[in-house]
Amino acid sequence: MEFDALRDLVHVISRNKVKQIEVLGNPGQENSRIEAFYDGIAKDVYSSDEAAAKFFFGVADAKDPNYKKMRNRLVRQLINTSFFVDVNLPMFSDRAKAYYNCYRDFAAASILVLRHADKASVYILQQLLEQTIKYEFTELTADVTRLLRQQFSRSQVDQSNHDYYSKLHREYEEKRRGEILAWDYFEELANYYTVRRSPNEEVHLKATTYFDELLGLAPRVDTFAFYVNLYRIGMIKHLSQNDCERLLEICDEAVANLQHRKNMARGAIFSIAVQKFIGLMQLRRFNNGEAEKTFDFCLKNIEVGDFNWFRLYEVYAIYCLQARQYETAWEIFSTGYQHPRFNMLTGPIRDNWQLLEGYFHLLTVFNKLKSSAVSSVIGEFKLSRSVNEVEVLTKDKEGMNIPLVFLPILYHLAQGTFNESNISVEAVEKYRKRYLDNPLNRRSACFLNLMLALSRKSFDPKSAERKIEKELAILRKEVLQVSRQTSAIEIIPYEDLWEMLLEVNAK
Repeated sequence: MEFDALRDLVHVISRNKVKQIEVLGNPGQENSRIEAFYDGIAKDVYSSDEAAAKFFFGVADAKDPNYKKMRNRLVRQLINTSFFVDVNLPMFSDRAKAYYNCYRDFAAASILVLRHADKASVYILQQLLEQTIKYEFTELTADVTRLLRQQFSRSQVDQSNHDYYSKLHREYEEKRRGEILAWDYFEELANYYTVRRSPNEEVHLKATTYFDELLGLAPRVDTFAFYVNLYRIGMIKHLSQNDCERLLEICDEAVANLQHRKNMARGAIFSIAVQKFIGLMQLRRFNNGEAEKTFDFCLKNIEVGDFNWFRLYEVYAIYCLQARQYETAWEIFSTGYQHPRFNMLTGPIRDNWQLLEGYFHLLTVFNKLKSSAVSSVIGEFKLSRSVNEVEVLTKDKEGMNIPLVFLPILYHLAQGTFNESNISVEAVEKYRKRYLDNPLNRRSACFLNLMLALSRKSFDPKSAERKIEKELAILRKEVLQVSRQTSAIEIIPYEDLWEMLLEVNAK
């Protein structure tokens, strides 16, 4: 930085302004109420605002003026402190460090522009531009070049810089528009495909149109983020027709083309590679080593213990269950379950893991796993806990709520206690008619009919046998449709569960 720019910076940032900055950990605050409040939240001492207000001010009222003042001050200090986060930690990749530093510096430069510290702001923006171009932060590059273009727009002595940044700004605005268009198309399709999970010609035609349009823009945009959404749209294009052969091909093509780009984002690569498990399960490709290679590749592109890590272990455990590799599935599941950060999971992913708990306990009833091994990790089986503590999945009546509804039925049939259970056959049949009697969930409807027929076999064996024969014929015609689902509704394929039910009931 030249001395004139340094002097510019000094004049804007005075000592008095520095003294007014409130951040956590300032000298003299070690035993302050703010620090105690921060530590209490970090250590889960308070369960709510009311509990914290009661602790500090003796009134369980979140609107108490003294509590609100303390709370607002902590929020302000946390926001201020976020600008000084230490990114030199193993959890931050080089790209993540650059992203944090670039946006922090851009915020500083923008403030300096408003304060008319022109020389200092130009210096920061020029240094920043090198990093945003290097790491393909397209949106930020467009904003940086816009400010630099403005800074040189009135200069009569430096027209060359104005021309240079004007040209660069136009180039990156075009790239930004391309990236936004690809993102917009993908988000529209992702929402549409999630709602209409069955093979859908309308989704396929829309995805094909978008894919072809974006492919024509690729040479001009040519950024990692653009290609990621382009390939994701291609995946939906093939998933919407249940074409899992092409799904696997485009996954392989995407990984091959993107993993060696200098600005590769590992999380995005993972999001594409992990989709291969859907194709492999749909095509019933087991024991050929392809899933193991995909698992190892995905592991290299995620941080241990982050959200994607748990997602990978969940998907791979389900793949192994579908492949009848029960011991391997349990090993994968227990590894994730025992990770220190497992308790931080929330929402649907936590529900999925809790649902899997119930199915691994079910496998012990079917004598596929040792009960002692499973219980030593996830505790003794409590059917009410497996069903009642799952919150989000219960709302997805035509999706992941299905294995949740089936679990107690399976458990009681396996234990021979169905007739003594509090399961209402009328309520179950009402659920089937309302949510399962449709083309998307025909297999689930068939399997539910099979389970109910088995429960009545001791009372009316001939009628039950006729029902079982009829439903089995339908089930065998209906191919397992993993590719239609956002998660594997058949955690264990219905045919395998049926065989296990027959085995355990024959003893």
